[in-house]
Amino acid sequence: MAGPPLVYWRAVPSRVKEQTVRAASAVCGVREGCYGGGAVGVRGDMHPAALKRLIAEIISQEKSYRVPSICSAIGLATGTDGEAFSGKFRYVERRLDAIGSEKLLDLVANLKTLVQSSKLDAIFNSTIRCTPADSIISSSIENHGSGAVAKRWTDALERRQNDPEGAITLARTLLEDVCKDIIVSAGRAFEETDDIPKLYRKTAEILTLAPDQHTEAIFKKILASCGTIVDSLGTLRNRLGDAHSIGPIRAKPSARHALLAVNLSGAMATFLVETYAERNRSTTP
Repeated sequence: MAGPPLVYWRAVPSRVKEQTVRAASAVCGVREGCYGGGAVGVRGDMHPAALKRLIAEIISQEKSYRVPSICSAIGLATGTDGEAFSGKFRYVERRLDAIGSEKLLDLVANLKTLVQSSKLDAIFNSTIRCTPADSIISSSIENHGSGAVAKRWTDALERRQNDPEGAITLARTLLEDVCKDIIVSAGRAFEETDDIPKLYRKTAEILTLAPDQHTEAIFKKILASCGTIVDSLGTLRNRLGDAHSIGPIRAKPSARHALLAVNLSGAMATFLVETYAERNRSTTP
């Protein structure tokens, strides 16, 4: 399956990129202190250093005279042909030492346009799996300013492809966190026993998003549908998430189910935090 256009990945905030570096290393089974080996998808001691070594190995397979230009094209420091001829792998490795983990997958994205490598394809397409909405949602959630909410979103993104059950649970929890955060910020209260439908109703009333707060039929219908989405995400988490025992015959979700749940949750979370931000701007003298 083809991966997302590279422009979408380049638009993703640094925090999201950094969260995915370890997962990218897992695709090829590389671990800290070694290259190669290990089962695909195993996390454990995955480390950005392993991904750097993988990038260095891929580039060092090219002709020596091409290595400096490739490094320069993907954003690494320039050097001389003689330095590359004396050791291609070391040439690349020295330049990668100065690169932070949040920039590593930018290098992968750039490198994909210059060299052919199935491992690069696996890292970028299978693990990252960015969608056009990811960057928009990530920016809105980061701008909201809650570290806990932002972490919940990045965790959901990371699990969306390889841990559908966990991602579905996080999709529900993300909305729960956003609702609680807005309720408290607005000076209201919620009960610890409030479930996600009740939390959403309280949040909707604060933001004037409850259907009965509007008279236009189309707005009432859309806002009612938003409530249905939130309720359904709660039900989906109970049926397909990892919060409860799976039982002997329960259906097992796939990555596409997680993609739907996480994207719906992210879209609703964005709608809520953007509405809250607009409400604050309009009331600020």
